[in-house]
Amino acid sequence: MSKLLDIDINKQLLEVMGQFGLEFEKNGDYYFANNSFPGITALAFEMERFENSVIVQVDIHLLFPNQSFIESFIGHAESVEEAVAEAFEQFEVNVLHTLIASFWEDAKRVENGVGTDIWEINGHRWQIVVSNYGYRGMEPFDNIIEDSDMLYDEIEKAIKSMPLEKDIYAIRTLYTNLGNGRSVTEALINNEQFPELERAVSALPWKNVGSQYSVRNLVIAMKLED
Repeated sequence: MSKLLDIDINKQLLEVMGQFGLEFEKNGDYYFANNSFPGITALAFEMERFENSVIVQVDIHLLFPNQSFIESFIGHAESVEEAVAEAFEQFEVNVLHTLIASFWEDAKRVENGVGTDIWEINGHRWQIVVSNYGYRGMEPFDNIIEDSDMLYDEIEKAIKSMPLEKDIYAIRTLYTNLGNGRSVTEALINNEQFPELERAVSALPWKNVGSQYSVRNLVIAMKLED
């Protein structure tokens, strides 16, 4: 059973954000830059403890006027501190710059593989911000799928098939090869299951290698005013 860690996880969150010129002030349970949405906060949980290591989950919460979503990261290391640091490293590499490109224009930008586009969905124009592929594994990325555009195409197709009645959506996709002939696919839209995307991603020609690997992607979709 998971338990909430009694550590100042937001101090570490703000240190990570501060590397890119972002300064926040606390209001309630969330931190805001320039008194503007989104608010951001973090929680950390001990998920499982072994004799010589511990698994920690760090949840990053984003708050908007009428909705919210969470991005979660797992760290596995010898100590809680190292596991938390590993989780924050994943956040910084794969998700933080997607959030910066979406919501914090004044932040320092770095080259990170984040892409932007305009899509038309159900008669409305949407600003689309796409993260890089957050890859963890021993095999070279090119060895695990012959064409990464196949993943992007399935994500785009699934998003464009949705009614999208809210103003902002976060679409997270995670494919994990467990290294034992099994795999796990997770697809969420605003933290709710997205079964159509999950099935499409699971059906891609992923390589069944002997070692574990995972591929993560985040898309932020924001409706533009007509």
